[in-house]
Amino acid sequence: MTEPRMGLRVKVLATLVLVMFATLTTRLWFLQVLAAEQYKEDAKDNAVRLIEVPAPRGVINDANGDPLVDNRASVVITINRQALGDDTERVLFDLSQLLDVPADELGSRLDDPRYYVFSPIPVAIDVPRRIAYYIKEHDTDFPGVDVLQVPVRQYPSGSVGAHVLGYLGQVSKEKLKDPGFADYEPGDLVGVSGVESYYERDLAGTQGLVKYRVNSAGQNLGRIGEQPPVAGNDVWLTIDAQTQELTEQSLQAGIEHARTLVESESGYLKANAGAAVVLDPQTGAIEAMASFPSFDPSVFTRSISEKEFKNRFGWARGRPLLNRAIQGQYPPGSTYKPFVAASALQREIVTTGQTYGCPPSWTAPFDESDPDAMQYVFNNWTTADLGYMSIATALAKSCDTIFYPMGYRYWDLFYVNEDEAANDIVSHEPMQRDLEAFGFGSQTRVDLSFEQDGRVPDAKWKRTIHEAYPESFPEGEWFPGDFILMTIGQGDTLVTPLQLATAFGALENDGKICVPHVLDRVVAPDETLVREYQQNCRRRVRIDDRHLRYVRDALTGTVTGGGTAGAAFAGFPFDAVWVAGKTGTAEVDPKQDYSWFAAMTAAGGQEHVVVALVEQGGHGATTAAPIVRHIIEGIYGLEFSQFTDIEGTD
Repeated sequence: MTEPRMGLRVKVLATLVLVMFATLTTRLWFLQVLAAEQYKEDAKDNAVRLIEVPAPRGVINDANGDPLVDNRASVVITINRQALGDDTERVLFDLSQLLDVPADELGSRLDDPRYYVFSPIPVAIDVPRRIAYYIKEHDTDFPGVDVLQVPVRQYPSGSVGAHVLGYLGQVSKEKLKDPGFADYEPGDLVGVSGVESYYERDLAGTQGLVKYRVNSAGQNLGRIGEQPPVAGNDVWLTIDAQTQELTEQSLQAGIEHARTLVESESGYLKANAGAAVVLDPQTGAIEAMASFPSFDPSVFTRSISEKEFKNRFGWARGRPLLNRAIQGQYPPGSTYKPFVAASALQREIVTTGQTYGCPPSWTAPFDESDPDAMQYVFNNWTTADLGYMSIATALAKSCDTIFYPMGYRYWDLFYVNEDEAANDIVSHEPMQRDLEAFGFGSQTRVDLSFEQDGRVPDAKWKRTIHEAYPESFPEGEWFPGDFILMTIGQGDTLVTPLQLATAFGALENDGKICVPHVLDRVVAPDETLVREYQQNCRRRVRIDDRHLRYVRDALTGTVTGGGTAGAAFAGFPFDAVWVAGKTGTAEVDPKQDYSWFAAMTAAGGQEHVVVALVEQGGHGATTAAPIVRHIIEGIYGLEFSQFTDIEGTD
């Protein structure tokens, strides 16, 4: 009885399995054959398209809350090169007729190397709405062309502060590999330089999304959801728009005047470029930073071709994108002398109570018993014998031949050859250590991108650079002449204008070095405070206060009486505004001399450091000093002096 029952159960189970399989097969056949077309249509009708909505970037305000960079809505035409196919020439021609822009110009913009081949490229901004409507209505005639309304940057003050503000560009491939840019996609715009770059994360905001249901023909069947964009935070700067404009105008006017001057056999001064900085020595706040030539940041709101980029920003135009205040590295000339003097006083190489001769030239000590010994003669900036004077007067008159012996004494007293003290050579280079303490030879850590280090040369650097570039640097040994030239800011010494301003700030601020900065605070769109810049003035120069005060007071003689900038500051109301400063004339063979002037000022509770540099601008008193005077007059509301011919002094 058991075996028949078991067989029956197996037959029933097999029958059920066959029935279920038949049912499933029938259903699949129905879905895939009979109902396929219906489901295809339903799928077409239920497709979803996601549209990114750009977030408005945060506003960049000056110290008074006036916007330097904000946003405006703009109708932009973009072209996707991949989608054009064989219609490229026709589409560009049709667009050129609509936009009244030559087709080859549109083609050049389309070849912008900053964009990926699959990225939509903006070729026209601020397009009239009638043209935008026409393109949308005839979209089949314009494959790959899209019309968008997006927020673009605008500059209420024009190009004022362009180098500080920076500009936008497509995110680079290198940045996309950076984990910090993990949420960026190819084609996204980011800050390329200046504040736009350094504070990208604060300014960028968060893109929004809109979901649309579309059919296979791309017809919009209605919005089904959205995620609104979140605007970026606003950035408030320490830059004062009026002081910034004053500084830029003074720099440009001084350069243009310099080009009318003839200096010795070199002919008219070329005065091809320059920089200027205004700094609060008590806080490190940068009130103005100018670089000449400058540029118009609004150019970058649209695509530009590689040819146009070179024409606008290449060597032939003086590289206007270069921020010379932090990226230009120059020999400082005699503007270095106050810091050399402070070091020499600290090391007791010179004293404040002694006088020193200032002859037209100075010969470095040599071995008189050796008939083949070379005699090295170092000349003063003037052929006159200025007689004996104190260190204070030597600073005011910028006497080279008093500083040369200081350099030799550093060699004689402190220097030990490497084979004698291979591991202790740093301790025998106190002048370098003192200069580095003022901030030379390293970045100031300003909150702007691409700052350069400058250079305080020493024995290790000279040996290393010789080994790397033996033809350009044929000597690898450190000589007394290296110290001697360093005392007047020549040789292999390099500084940036901001480094020099920071060092003079320390001189005015009793030896305290403040990290320079352009950020004041970051504010959310709802006006709540996100964060404030934390001032950093903790570092201090290890030089006795009395030596710093002596040097600072000595520099008042530069702008008065027989000082090297006396003529440039003739008639200045020193009873209203205290000024101390230093001229500098840097030799940069085979070019004309570079003109420097650095000043410290105080009046009415305000203190400022003002530094100007003009490449190939001649003597410091000729070009840079009048520029600085003009800036100081504007800051304190004084009557402006005129740019006039100033006799060439150091």
